[in-house]
Amino acid sequence: MEGLSFRYSGAEQAALKDINLSIRDGEFVLISGPSGGGKSTLCRCFNGLIPHFYGGTISGGIEVDGINTLEHSTSELATKVAMVFQDPENQLVTTDVEREIAFGLENLGIPEKVIARRIEESLDTLGIVSLRHRPLQELSGGEKQKVAIASVLALHPSVLILDEPTSELDPKGAEDVLSVLLRLNDELGLSIMLVEHRMDRVVQFADRLIIVDQGTIVADGPVDELMNHNYDIITSRGIAVPPIIRLVQQIKKKGSVIEKIPLTVKEGRLLLEGSYRQARPQKPASKVQPRKAKQLIRVDKLWHSYNDKTSALKGVSFAIDEGEFVAIMGRNASGKTTLVKHFNRLLEPSKGRVTVDGIDTRKSTIAELAKKVGFIFQNPNDHLFADTVEEELSTTLRNLGVPKSEISARVDETLKLFSLEKYRKTYPRLLSGGEKQRVAVASVLVAKPKIIILDEPTRGMEYRLKDELMDLMNEYRRKGNAVVLISHDVELVAEYADRVILLSEGKIVVDGDRHDVLSRALLFSPQINRLMQSFSEYGVPDTILTVDEALDILP
Repeated sequence: MEGLSFRYSGAEQAALKDINLSIRDGEFVLISGPSGGGKSTLCRCFNGLIPHFYGGTISGGIEVDGINTLEHSTSELATKVAMVFQDPENQLVTTDVEREIAFGLENLGIPEKVIARRIEESLDTLGIVSLRHRPLQELSGGEKQKVAIASVLALHPSVLILDEPTSELDPKGAEDVLSVLLRLNDELGLSIMLVEHRMDRVVQFADRLIIVDQGTIVADGPVDELMNHNYDIITSRGIAVPPIIRLVQQIKKKGSVIEKIPLTVKEGRLLLEGSYRQARPQKPASKVQPRKAKQLIRVDKLWHSYNDKTSALKGVSFAIDEGEFVAIMGRNASGKTTLVKHFNRLLEPSKGRVTVDGIDTRKSTIAELAKKVGFIFQNPNDHLFADTVEEELSTTLRNLGVPKSEISARVDETLKLFSLEKYRKTYPRLLSGGEKQRVAVASVLVAKPKIIILDEPTRGMEYRLKDELMDLMNEYRRKGNAVVLISHDVELVAEYADRVILLSEGKIVVDGDRHDVLSRALLFSPQINRLMQSFSEYGVPDTILTVDEALDILP
């Protein structure tokens, strides 16, 4: 890219401003930055979606593998550059998995025998052979993401661009996908550009880190060097650096001399062993209090089966009280979303009972429960149907019968709370993924329900906005409400939840204090817990989960 600038049609500000960027063959590049900063726009330039699909004004030049993208069509670039979007549903166009993988190949006129071979390769590479004949609408969000990646890998591109490909995956699924990407990069020399907010998952794989904000590149270089010398610049942009790097930087600010910056837990163990030899052991206090408050949700021996008679939930029982912040975790397709859809009667029990604020959900309507239960869906597009952001919020209030005299003030208050005032008159679907998610959350919270359910609410959000949203949820539950969070983000859950319910194959595996559930787990342990386990011989508790807890025991 040379002097590249781009402004979307109707936009006041340029999305990209004078970008000069060169990426070498075979590089693994990690791209991060705040929501709306220009990351996705930058990626769309490489495969010709900008300017050939998205309208706007462009200047400067782009070349990919010797091809000028401004002069060649997206179909000509399809075998050079493949892209996996943030929302997999934006690129799934057929009815089942095998047809989806074949679709791009058929459109490029690839011979039938080659198509058959490449389908097998893609299914094996992503580990989704068992999904071959499954209808796409029956897949979980994470499974759809794997299918989307398989469909572009089948094109054998030389450059693979992925826009937050692990945002909907559980820790094991994310690990599998990233291992595949690393193998493609190492063994096949495939150039990879990966947009990601959750850097703790990927920094160890990347050769290079690029930070994009306000349409410009604000930092570019090897990951360890940027995290060492540009740490304050990166964090000031609201970007979440891995917990282990935050811990090291905080220890350095206390006066310790640490020359390197660890990118993995193994490196952290070697660098921090001396610091934790002098630790002052103390076990983190439990945040879960004995049950004294009023029950808001009660689930009794809940079973749910879909049309194919497969049981998605099997005898689930638990209760949630006023003031609780409960995280529900588990692998993709373990029953998390199925469970919470019973709280507002989007689903009805096949057997058992669900009670919400004393009301049996089978004896109520969705409309009645909507006044008590706010539900933020996994896909923010499910919330967006109005012409402006302001209208999204006001429609919610009108539908719930809020007096007209209150609507304007409630909308203004909520727009300010979520830093959405400047998007008041913007068409919501034109926003970035993280911005859409904020609008979706705002459109639910404007109604001030007694119970808030968030299904992967932080997908596409940078650290600063995640932090603000979770602080808001903490304040919300302190007023006697309840927060139920479904998330694959172990670090987020470790930081904010009181209690964790872990599901597997429709059953509750464990339900308890976050320290008890997340400590010493192979896949669901946060990075700091995995680090602290190696210092147990010095008396360091193996139940420490967060950076603050790890700092508290240092002299």
